[in-house]
Amino acid sequence: MIGARDTITLAPGVSVRAGRLEDRVRSESWPLNASAVFVLERAGRPLGETVSAFAKAFQLPFERAREDVLRFVWELNGLALVNVERSGSRIRRVREWLALAARLAPAGAVPAAVTRRRALDTRSTGRALVSCLVAVSSRVAAVAGIAAALTAQVAVAAGPSGLGAALVVGASTGLGLGLHEAAHAALLHGVPSALVTRGRRTSVLHAAVPPTRRMIVAVGAPLGVALIGILAVGTGSFAALPLLVVAGCPLTAHALALTVVGGDGRVACGL
Repeated sequence: MIGARDTITLAPGVSVRAGRLEDRVRSESWPLNASAVFVLERAGRPLGETVSAFAKAFQLPFERAREDVLRFVWELNGLALVNVERSGSRIRRVREWLALAARLAPAGAVPAAVTRRRALDTRSTGRALVSCLVAVSSRVAAVAGIAAALTAQVAVAAGPSGLGAALVVGASTGLGLGLHEAAHAALLHGVPSALVTRGRRTSVLHAAVPPTRRMIVAVGAPLGVALIGILAVGTGSFAALPLLVVAGCPLTAHALALTVVGGDGRVACGL
């Protein structure tokens, strides 16, 4: 859902040169026609203003211009080539999303998720780890909060100890996400990369690498996080530290990503 007051910006690593849209991360470029250049040249301006100018410049009815501009923006955003900068308060955006979701519910559809791309610095392993953890930090916090809240619904009957376990599960779930994506970035040191989020999905977009390295990048992250979880569970069991065992369980669950159930497993299998 994109509003008239929202703006777009070229995603990190994307530029417009000589009538072409270039993506440094993908090492690809695409030709742009006059209308596409017109819209991208006005990146940073409210989309409503761009639509009005587009309609006037190309002598189109306003609704036709609006449809063309928004379709183009959605396509580029879906490819993680532009970011949509939302305007207004978060509460207002949530209210608008709920209203649109209610209208789409009879058709069994939900509002389309907006893609967000963030830069990663993969010049070294350390830079890759830090930049990825920073880029994914807001999502880590959100996932941790949701996991803790959901677990608390079940653990509340156990009293204070159950609530403590819920907080540990939440923190471990969020941390696991951060470590998973940071490990992908670290294994891609020297390769242009970016963090991409869309709805529930979080992934690392990167330039093409040889098949063997691609498999190592896909498998290494979930395997590393799962091993940390197994170590935590084993240590907690041996030392009689139940909270450490609880903390290790969400991390161990990343082993599922090594199967075809997860995207990493499918990549590793060439699917």
